[in-house]
Amino acid sequence: MSHQHPRIAKAQLLRKIQQQRLDLSAEKRQWSIATARYDRGWNTLLSLRKYLITGSSLLALYNIRHPSRMVRWTKRALGLLGTFRLIRSTLRH
Repeated sequence: MSHQHPRIAKAQLLRKIQQQRLDLSAEKRQWSIATARYDRGWNTLLSLRKYLITGSSLLALYNIRHPSRMVRWTKRALGLLGTFRLIRSTLRH
């Protein structure tokens, strides 16, 4: 009987480990589904990396020569972003 008890305990532990593995696998699938949108965005950003680096370098050189234009365009861009967010939030409600 003393040999049965450790075997039963081991079997219970193995079942518990197997259940944890199944739970982890299910949670992994749910996590992948929940973060798929962000993963696609990140991959898009990485694929555009060389263009973003080149564009930001050219923009920096341009801004050295025309700093007031950068301020003006930044204000316009922020205004458009605010307008876009306002419209989007209005349409959702």
